[in-house]
Amino acid sequence: MQSRLLNLLKFESKNSDPFDFEAFSHAVRLWTLVLDISVTMAQFPSKEIARRSYDYRTLGLGYANLGGS
Repeated sequence: MQSRLLNLLKFESKNSDPFDFEAFSHAVRLWTLVLDISVTMAQFPSKEIARRSYDYRTLGLGYANLGGS
């Protein structure tokens, strides 16, 4: 499983809303696409393994600094 972390403090908003959900949502969509492409571009020893790797791929996107401020 491939995983990447998003630093939640980077999405702290300077205006009235404490969290920039639009930017966070964009980052999640972008990283999901990047991780999906990395699975697609991988080389596998057979077509069957490649198909199963794509069908059952696990993409992990975590978060960091949940308690920090």
